[in-house]
Amino acid sequence: MKKNENTPSIADMLKGKKVPILVLDQRWHKLYPEGTKPDFVCALEKKVSELLKEQGKLVNEIKDLKKAKKKLMDAIVSGMNGSNEKKKDKQQKLLLETKERIEQNSDRVMELPYEIQQANVELLVAGITYCYDELKNRMKELEDLTEDINAQREELKQKVAYRVELEESVDATYSLMHDLLGREVMNLFDRQKRKE
Repeated sequence: MKKNENTPSIADMLKGKKVPILVLDQRWHKLYPEGTKPDFVCALEKKVSELLKEQGKLVNEIKDLKKAKKKLMDAIVSGMNGSNEKKKDKQQKLLLETKERIEQNSDRVMELPYEIQQANVELLVAGITYCYDELKNRMKELEDLTEDINAQREELKQKVAYRVELEESVDATYSLMHDLLGREVMNLFDRQKRKE
Protein backbone atom coordinates (compact mmCIF):
# COMPACT_ATOMS: atom_id res chain seq x y z
CA MET A 1 0.00 0.00 0.00
CA LYS A 2 1.42 3.34 -1.03
CA LYS A 3 1.68 6.01 1.67
CA ASN A 4 -0.46 9.05 0.99
CA GLU A 5 1.74 12.17 0.79
CA ASN A 6 -0.78 14.09 2.92
CA THR A 7 -0.70 11.46 5.68
CA PRO A 8 1.49 12.64 8.54
CA SER A 9 4.29 10.35 9.66
CA ILE A 10 4.22 8.72 13.08
CA ALA A 11 7.05 11.04 14.16
CA ASP A 12 4.96 14.06 13.04
CA MET A 13 1.96 12.79 14.99
CA LEU A 14 4.12 12.48 18.10
CA LYS A 15 5.20 16.14 18.02
CA GLY A 16 3.97 17.89 21.12
CA LYS A 17 3.05 14.61 22.79
CA LYS A 18 4.77 13.55 25.98
CA VAL A 19 6.63 10.36 25.14
CA PRO A 20 8.24 8.55 28.08
CA ILE A 21 11.94 7.78 27.84
CA LEU A 22 11.53 4.25 26.51
CA VAL A 23 14.75 2.73 27.85
CA LEU A 24 13.56 3.67 31.36
CA ASP A 25 10.00 2.38 30.89
CA GLN A 26 9.25 -1.24 31.85
CA ARG A 27 6.25 -1.36 29.50
CA TRP A 28 8.66 -0.85 26.60
CA HIS A 29 10.84 -3.76 27.66
CA LYS A 30 7.80 -6.02 28.14
CA LEU A 31 6.98 -5.55 24.44
CA TYR A 32 10.02 -7.69 23.67
CA PRO A 33 10.06 -11.07 25.44
CA GLU A 34 13.54 -12.31 26.37
CA GLY A 35 15.79 -12.50 23.33
CA THR A 36 13.28 -11.18 20.76
CA LYS A 37 14.49 -7.59 20.53
CA PRO A 38 15.91 -6.96 17.04
CA ASP A 39 19.43 -5.55 16.67
CA PHE A 40 18.29 -2.23 15.20
CA VAL A 41 16.08 -1.61 18.26
CA CYS A 42 18.99 -2.48 20.57
CA ALA A 43 21.23 -0.03 18.67
CA LEU A 44 18.65 2.77 19.01
CA GLU A 45 18.20 1.99 22.71
CA LYS A 46 21.97 2.21 23.14
CA LYS A 47 21.96 5.63 21.46
CA VAL A 48 19.27 6.93 23.86
CA SER A 49 21.06 5.42 26.87
CA GLU A 50 24.37 7.00 25.90
CA LEU A 51 22.74 10.42 25.54
CA LEU A 52 21.12 10.01 28.97
CA LYS A 53 24.49 9.01 30.48
CA GLU A 54 26.16 12.00 28.86
CA GLN A 55 23.47 14.28 30.27
CA GLY A 56 23.86 12.85 33.78
CA LYS A 57 27.66 13.06 33.60
CA LEU A 58 27.57 16.68 32.43
CA VAL A 59 25.06 17.72 35.12
CA ASN A 60 27.31 16.21 37.80
CA GLU A 61 30.39 17.76 36.22
CA ILE A 62 28.73 21.19 36.20
CA LYS A 63 27.90 20.83 39.90
CA ASP A 64 31.51 19.91 40.66
CA LEU A 65 32.82 22.75 38.50
CA LYS A 66 30.56 25.26 40.26
CA LYS A 67 31.86 24.08 43.63
CA ALA A 68 35.43 24.40 42.37
CA LYS A 69 34.65 27.85 40.97
CA LYS A 70 33.28 28.99 44.33
CA LYS A 71 36.41 27.72 46.13
CA LEU A 72 38.64 29.50 43.59
CA MET A 73 36.72 32.75 43.99
CA ASP A 74 36.91 32.48 47.79
CA ALA A 75 40.66 31.83 47.53
CA ILE A 76 41.12 34.80 45.18
CA VAL A 77 39.09 37.11 47.45
CA SER A 78 40.92 35.98 50.58
CA GLY A 79 44.30 36.37 48.85
CA MET A 80 43.64 39.83 47.37
CA ASN A 81 45.83 41.55 49.88
CA GLY A 82 48.62 39.02 49.39
CA SER A 83 51.66 39.71 47.35
CA ASN A 84 52.01 36.43 45.40
CA GLU A 85 51.07 37.66 41.92
CA LYS A 86 52.07 34.40 40.25
CA LYS A 87 49.60 32.50 42.43
CA LYS A 88 46.83 35.06 41.75
CA ASP A 89 47.41 34.83 37.98
CA LYS A 90 47.31 31.05 38.15
CA GLN A 91 44.05 31.14 40.18
CA GLN A 92 42.45 33.65 37.80
CA LYS A 93 43.48 31.58 34.79
CA LEU A 94 42.03 28.47 36.44
CA LEU A 95 38.85 30.41 37.26
CA LEU A 96 38.45 31.47 33.62
CA GLU A 97 39.01 27.88 32.43
CA THR A 98 36.45 26.63 34.96
CA LYS A 99 33.89 29.25 33.83
CA GLU A 100 34.53 28.24 30.20
CA ARG A 101 34.01 24.56 30.95
CA ILE A 102 30.83 25.33 32.89
CA GLU A 103 29.59 27.35 29.93
CA GLN A 104 30.48 24.64 27.38
CA ASN A 105 28.93 21.91 29.50
CA SER A 106 25.82 24.03 30.13
CA ASP A 107 25.42 24.63 26.39
CA ARG A 108 25.70 20.89 25.76
CA VAL A 109 23.23 20.11 28.59
CA MET A 110 20.78 22.49 26.91
CA GLU A 111 21.13 20.63 23.57
CA LEU A 112 20.80 17.13 25.03
CA PRO A 113 17.04 17.06 25.84
CA TYR A 114 16.26 17.74 22.19
CA GLU A 115 18.71 15.04 21.03
CA ILE A 116 17.33 12.60 23.60
CA GLN A 117 13.79 13.35 22.47
CA GLN A 118 14.72 12.85 18.81
CA ALA A 119 16.52 9.57 19.51
CA ASN A 120 13.64 8.42 21.72
CA VAL A 121 11.05 9.15 19.01
CA GLU A 122 13.25 7.38 16.45
CA LEU A 123 13.39 4.39 18.80
CA LEU A 124 9.62 4.52 19.36
CA VAL A 125 8.79 4.65 15.65
CA ALA A 126 11.21 1.85 14.73
CA GLY A 127 10.26 -0.33 17.69
CA ILE A 128 6.51 0.11 17.43
CA THR A 129 6.61 -0.45 13.65
CA TYR A 130 8.46 -3.72 14.27
CA CYS A 131 6.05 -4.73 17.07
CA TYR A 132 3.02 -3.88 14.94
CA ASP A 133 4.34 -5.96 12.03
CA GLU A 134 5.00 -8.85 14.43
CA LEU A 135 1.50 -8.40 15.87
CA LYS A 136 -0.03 -8.60 12.38
CA ASN A 137 1.99 -11.75 11.65
CA ARG A 138 0.86 -13.38 14.92
CA MET A 139 -2.77 -12.35 14.29
CA LYS A 140 -2.60 -13.96 10.83
CA GLU A 141 -1.04 -17.08 12.35
CA LEU A 142 -3.78 -17.12 15.00
CA GLU A 143 -6.45 -16.79 12.31
CA ASP A 144 -4.91 -19.65 10.29
CA LEU A 145 -4.62 -21.81 13.39
CA THR A 146 -8.26 -21.11 14.34
CA GLU A 147 -9.38 -22.10 10.84
CA ASP A 148 -7.31 -25.28 11.07
CA ILE A 149 -8.74 -26.14 14.50
CA ASN A 150 -12.30 -25.53 13.26
CA ALA A 151 -11.68 -27.75 10.22
CA GLN A 152 -10.27 -30.49 12.45
CA ARG A 153 -13.27 -30.17 14.80
CA GLU A 154 -15.61 -30.58 11.85
CA GLU A 155 -13.63 -33.58 10.61
CA LEU A 156 -13.68 -35.06 14.14
CA LYS A 157 -17.48 -34.54 14.36
CA GLN A 158 -17.88 -36.39 11.06
CA LYS A 159 -15.64 -39.22 12.24
CA VAL A 160 -17.53 -39.50 15.55
CA ALA A 161 -20.85 -39.60 13.66
CA TYR A 162 -19.47 -42.25 11.30
CA ARG A 163 -18.18 -44.28 14.26
CA VAL A 164 -21.63 -44.18 15.91
CA GLU A 165 -23.19 -45.22 12.61
CA LEU A 166 -20.71 -48.12 12.29
CA GLU A 167 -21.30 -49.23 15.88
CA GLU A 168 -25.07 -49.23 15.31
CA SER A 169 -24.62 -51.14 12.04
CA VAL A 170 -22.35 -53.73 13.70
CA ASP A 171 -24.74 -54.18 16.63
CA ALA A 172 -27.78 -54.45 14.32
CA THR A 173 -26.07 -56.94 11.99
CA TYR A 174 -24.86 -59.09 14.90
CA SER A 175 -28.28 -58.97 16.51
CA LEU A 176 -30.02 -60.02 13.26
CA MET A 177 -27.52 -62.83 12.70
CA HIS A 178 -28.00 -63.94 16.31
CA ASP A 179 -31.78 -63.95 15.88
CA LEU A 180 -31.56 -65.75 12.55
CA LEU A 181 -29.04 -68.44 13.49
CA GLY A 182 -29.65 -68.76 17.20
CA ARG A 183 -27.32 -68.54 20.11
CA GLU A 184 -25.56 -71.91 19.73
CA VAL A 185 -24.73 -71.48 16.04
CA MET A 186 -23.63 -67.89 16.60
CA ASN A 187 -21.31 -68.96 19.44
CA LEU A 188 -19.75 -71.63 17.18
CA PHE A 189 -19.36 -69.09 14.42
CA ASP A 190 -17.79 -66.58 16.87
CA ARG A 191 -15.24 -69.17 18.07
CA GLN A 192 -14.33 -70.24 14.56
CA LYS A 193 -13.85 -66.65 13.35
CA ARG A 194 -11.69 -65.76 16.37
CA LYS A 195 -9.27 -68.58 15.48
CA GLU A 196 -8.78 -67.23 11.95
